Amino acid sequence: MSVLFSGTNQGRFTSTGAAEIIQIRSDLDWMWVMNQTVSYAAGAGTGAEFYWQRGFTQGRGTIYTKTSVTGALANAQIAAASGFYLIDSSVNVPGASTAITSITGNGGAFTSPLVLTGNTQGLPVTAVVGANNPAGVVRIFSTTGALQIGGMDFTVANVVVNTSFDLIYMRTIVNAAGPGTYRVIPFDPLYYPVNRLITKIVVATAGTVLAGNPALQADEALVTLSVTHGYTVGQVVRFIIPTVTATAFGMTELNGLTGTIIAVGDTDADGSTNTIRVDIDVSGFTAFAFPLTASPRSTFAQIVPVGENTAEALLANTNILGDSTTNTGYIGIKLQSGTGSPAGVTGDVIYWVAGKSFSVDN
Repeated sequence: MSVLFSGTNQGRFTSTGAAEIIQIRSDLDWMWVMNQTVSYAAGAGTGAEFYWQRGFTQGRGTIYTKTSVTGALANAQIAAASGFYLIDSSVNVPGASTAITSITGNGGAFTSPLVLTGNTQGLPVTAVVGANNPAGVVRIFSTTGALQIGGMDFTVANVVVNTSFDLIYMRTIVNAAGPGTYRVIPFDPLYYPVNRLITKIVVATAGTVLAGNPALQADEALVTLSVTHGYTVGQVVRFIIPTVTATAFGMTELNGLTGTIIAVGDTDADGSTNTIRVDIDVSGFTAFAFPLTASPRSTFAQIVPVGENTAEALLANTNILGDSTTNTGYIGIKLQSGTGSPAGVTGDVIYWVAGKSFSVDN
């Protein structure tokens, strides 16, 4: 006979000012959180304890706020979208379709496209403008004047609440007037490694230093990808470069070739670091050309992981099984950040206890 786990898990963390995801293999039916920093400090007005139970509305919960005069705890419902979110990352359902006003082709950091929108719900705010500081992934749909990126996933950064966000790893495109839409993609695909879409390929010729990086050798391909890639040195990848028009996507000689990743994180000519360096001599190839304006296409230029170069991985002291298929799914709970939220603010010390009940009757 099988027995359902019934018990508790517990832990602590120090808040970074961002939402905190706690993975709990056993699943959970209730959670209690104490902000030790607030609980022990003089003064009041912010959340000291929080409670969630299965059946509560996603993003809500109960807050116990430390009162200013006596220090007693006053309970209330956590504000919408500021509390607890139960997570099962194997269920990767995109967020609601959200309107885009327009796209400024070079308005973001690194001259990347800046997306204007009146609704950024589901994307965390990022404080450091211009940094490689990802804040989630979105999928763009049917933007007038930028149909060439319709259906693509992009890591975003520099989120300004209900105003804009940057497609941080995308190259400059022609400005695009609305309307259009985007949807938040909450999780990576269930199995790693995954295919990634290409936004730039740069050739380093002899004697050239790209973006202050002397380690980039002559004739190697420096490839920028649209979503944070997660690849490691030693992985072997295949290039798919479709021929759509003379300006989309160019570099046809690279199509179907395989190469070994020999470096990750080089800075490209626009300042972004979501890159891989591949040991293919592309010096004699035609230039890669992501379309600047709306363009018909059959598919996107992309990277497909196909294996591992063990010698290269050993040389770089990386995992020789980096190409292994891994189920990345998890069950857990997301704690939102803020003075009225369970993940607190930067520097707060947070303790938590989560439990799995033998039965739940809601």
